[in-house]
Amino acid sequence: MGKIAYLLKVFPRVSETFVINEIRAVEDTGEEVSVFSLHHNPDGPVKHGILDELKAEAVYVEDSDAGLTEKKHARRRLEQELAVLWPMPPQPLRERLLPRKYVRLATRLAQLVVENDIDCLHAHFASRAGHVAALASRLAGVPYSITAHAKDIYHDEVDQEVLRWKIAGASFVVTVTDYNLRHLRELVADIPGAPEKIVRLYNGVDLERFEACEPAQLARPRCVAVGRLVEKKGFHHLVDACRALVDRGYDFDCVIVGGGEKEESLKARVASLGLEDTVSFAGSVTTEEVGDYLRESTATVLPCIVGGDGNVDALPTVLLEAMATARPLVSTALSGIPEIIDDGENGYLVEPDDVAGLADALARLFDDPERAAAMGVAGRKKAERLFSLKVNAGRLRDMLRQGLQGGEVQ
Repeated sequence: MGKIAYLLKVFPRVSETFVINEIRAVEDTGEEVSVFSLHHNPDGPVKHGILDELKAEAVYVEDSDAGLTEKKHARRRLEQELAVLWPMPPQPLRERLLPRKYVRLATRLAQLVVENDIDCLHAHFASRAGHVAALASRLAGVPYSITAHAKDIYHDEVDQEVLRWKIAGASFVVTVTDYNLRHLRELVADIPGAPEKIVRLYNGVDLERFEACEPAQLARPRCVAVGRLVEKKGFHHLVDACRALVDRGYDFDCVIVGGGEKEESLKARVASLGLEDTVSFAGSVTTEEVGDYLRESTATVLPCIVGGDGNVDALPTVLLEAMATARPLVSTALSGIPEIIDDGENGYLVEPDDVAGLADALARLFDDPERAAAMGVAGRKKAERLFSLKVNAGRLRDMLRQGLQGGEVQ
């Protein structure tokens, strides 16, 4: 197969280790991979050690002046393409398909694709990256594919008509849960051939890096929560559950790992509830350090909810990593999470916003260390069966090859 290019809105991002790992795993199959990032990370450098293992270096599309003199020509050509593909799109939709900033980025990207002999584009996230990939593919004459996750599907700001157009034009679309698969296939059910090109492929976890280990010998039980400190993670419910457990007489630690916009409000909530001796904040850490926190824990907890903007987690990476380290899980019956957790087998599922249920689930794990350890072992076995990074990245590589050869992607 020829050269693959990954396209991201921003690369690398602290919270998107699944992208770094996937690229690394595809490179390990022997494929030559390029990485294009539309923009630089506004938050500054990312320090994950796994970045040093990548062969590809990111090329930033916004820095390139390639194709700028062709911008008007590119827009005319894209409008002509639209007229062929969709003879009478409503004018407002036509404008939404060809926003100026995306045409500009697509023109630059198309030139980079040609200059670097790229044979196919694969965009992570169906939002900006998927849109620019769709436009650039028309200009450069190469196929594109997309991995769709969650925010790019469910956020209130997602233009569903435009999303349908991106799916229709792609050689294939990967999505990371069966929950998403059903939603997207229903979205394009009336477009011939579109539902069949959408496939479910789970994000993978590096089973060698996140090795199974015996339960940690701790002075008191410890639950660990890892994620960006944003609304959809539901960490405010975890703080309230910790208060409920303390009121029941439990002596334990809760470590919240990550940074984000809710950090100060969460710390204020901890202080107001008198939980400073129970709940601590570790801040943003590398993926290697995440592994250390998981291993030094009794259980991993992630009380996800649907955000006020419709945003929701799809397949939280930390739950896969915790499974790989043989730690039991506590999370919510939301989106694709029930595809990770078999309630009562490798962890417990509670309803979103159910603080009492969250406290009960943690209490059961604290009260029965042997049961918690058995759940961890069951989780590791499931991770090996369904979520192997090596296996799942190999499947994606095969899809890219089939798409290039004009075959039907399975």
